[in-house]
Amino acid sequence: MSIQQREFIKFIKLLDDNDLLSHVILIGSWAEYIYKETNMLPGFETNIKTLDIDFLLKNLRKPTPPQNLAALAKDAGYLVENDILDGTTKILDKEGLEIEFLINKLGAGTEETMKTNLGVTAQALRHMDILIKNTVTASFLSFSITVPSPEAYAVHKMVINKDRKDKQEKDILAVKGIWNYLDSTKLEDIVSTLSNNEKKEVENFRKTFLI
Repeated sequence: MSIQQREFIKFIKLLDDNDLLSHVILIGSWAEYIYKETNMLPGFETNIKTLDIDFLLKNLRKPTPPQNLAALAKDAGYLVENDILDGTTKILDKEGLEIEFLINKLGAGTEETMKTNLGVTAQALRHMDILIKNTVTASFLSFSITVPSPEAYAVHKMVINKDRKDKQEKDILAVKGIWNYLDSTKLEDIVSTLSNNEKKEVENFRKTFLI
């Protein structure tokens, strides 16, 4: 087990010990790690190369009463800082892991960040509802971790790819790497729920990179 994996487990334990793990969805490359480690996709392989751990909050106003994850992390020895550009909370450990929080932007919302009942300021992004609406609970070690379904994970990356700029190629490779392990029926069911613009992005991605 790598140092990064040990530190990942350590932070998951911090969330779990404080009854906060059920309020977040683990997304990004570490979700792939969970798919592999829990054999959710038999035969799927992934190599964690990022030091970023991203959590998507399920609900801005949960938990109730509000908790203060930033303070809990400080007490546990993490460095907690607010991004100088957008104010988002970043939690860093001594091994270089950088933990950030995201939330779904709804309607005509103009907020780039939102303060949350988790005690962190999260970056607000669109299209995150694709992940929130399509989750699975994975049993990993002694933890129950919510992750996007693998199909939602891929669909979301296809929808947002053209706007990712410096991460476009990474996401293309991620979708290609997981594509043959996905349940096609589940994937099409998710695509059917998308907006017309989102469906168009999925179609363009598939024509460009998967056919």
